[in-house]
Order: sequence, then C-alpha cells, then structure tokens
Amino acid sequence: MAGFGIDLQILEVHERELRALLAGLPDAKAAGADNVGNLEAWGLAGQAFALLMNNWTGEASNYVDAVKEAGDTLIERFAAMCEAYADQDEAMAQVFQKLRESLDGGAP
Repeated sequence: MAGFGIDLQILEVHERELRALLAGLPDAKAAGADNVGNLEAWGLAGQAFALLMNNWTGEASNYVDAVKEAGDTLIERFAAMCEAYADQDEAMAQVFQKLRESLDGGAP
C-alpha cells in the first residue's frame, strides 16, 4: 500500500490564499452599499429600481456575511489541521528515534 504525505507548507499557502480572498469580501460588499438615493448613480427616474436593487443587495450582503463566517471557520480548521499534522509528525519521529536507539543498544 502506498503511503501519503502532507505538505504543511502547501497547507499554509492555501490558508494564506483563503485569508486574502476573505479579506476582500468586505470591499465587495461595500461596493454595492449606499446607492439608494444616489441620483448620480440612478437618476431621478431610477430611484424605484434603486429601491428594488437595495433589497437584492441586502440579501447579497447577508450571503457575503455567511460566506465570510464559513471561511473564517475554515481558516481556523486549516490552522488546527496543520498543527495536528505537525504534532503527529513530531510524535512519530520521536517514536522511530526511540525505536532506533533501542535497536542500536541505546546509542543515537
């Protein structure tokens, strides 16, 4: 059976990429905010449409908040997973070192 390996550096890269993506979400959310009543954006005749769009952007804003919350949870899990893999690798290295020392008669 072939083994597998966990590349902690790649996991850290994925975590940084996810952090960067989530960091941009508030900007995306703010880009659509506060446009109702903006005559430059909608004009006088477009205010009714702006109100309709405000409802849609409100729902989108809630969705962005939910995505950010889920992403923050995932980032926490990435960190915990990296720590668990690193701890497990260290523990196994110590087990094999002790096994080697016992097989070699106590010499490192």
